[in-house]
Amino acid sequence: MKRVQHGVALITALLVVAIAVTAAIGMSVRDHAQIHRSGLVFEQDLARSLLLGAEVMALRLLERWPNLNDLPWDGCISPPVPLAIDGIDLIARVENLHCRFNLNSLARPDDPPVAAFADLVARAGRESNIAAWQGEQLAAAVRDWMDTETDDPVYRLRSPPERSGNRPFLLASELNRVQGMTPEIWAAIAPYVTARPGTDNLIDLERAADVVREAVSAQPEEAQELHYFRLSLVVRLPERDFFHCAVLDALNGRTVVREFTPCED
Repeated sequence: MKRVQHGVALITALLVVAIAVTAAIGMSVRDHAQIHRSGLVFEQDLARSLLLGAEVMALRLLERWPNLNDLPWDGCISPPVPLAIDGIDLIARVENLHCRFNLNSLARPDDPPVAAFADLVARAGRESNIAAWQGEQLAAAVRDWMDTETDDPVYRLRSPPERSGNRPFLLASELNRVQGMTPEIWAAIAPYVTARPGTDNLIDLERAADVVREAVSAQPEEAQELHYFRLSLVVRLPERDFFHCAVLDALNGRTVVREFTPCED
């Protein structure tokens, strides 16, 4: 009988030890996960602070540049600019958005550059057999999309139902929601279009791609100073890279659009 009691006591003790070890391991795993989550939150907050600081630096540099029509790099996009803040590496690029066709210029009440946009679509999509009439059709749909007084029922027939934008574009990728846009057309024109504030279509004819220059060759030249730029940033931290994309109004020293994501094409 005593042997049985000793055996039960031993088994009970082993069970208690096993439960204690399991609980300790569970607590250790939870603590480790909590520490990891806290580290990720810290990195995210640090990255956001660094990216916003770099954005302010870039904006002030552009704002004080003597002549934005005379930039210190060839082409529309600057080379990668390595930065270091408190020993943390960042990579910056600045793109001149006046190298791209402004989709919001199609919202002009008078003389919108519809023909130039159709020509751009045809030229950019030549290898994909995209015809000029598709560009004209898309231009009309874009104007309707931005018109505050229209609501094309074709969008309400979608699943799920939508409404047209009734406002200017904030991002060029919103074009994918416009009736008539296809993945093929978007792939062809994405490198050549943008959504700048206002309805101007000021193009940097010295630096813009041939497709853009040739498409707008017939439109009246708009004599203004360049002022919209897109800043692309990436900060490299131990856990992962963090991205930042901002459209900057250099003349007025303000950020127009800010996203903590990689810049779209």
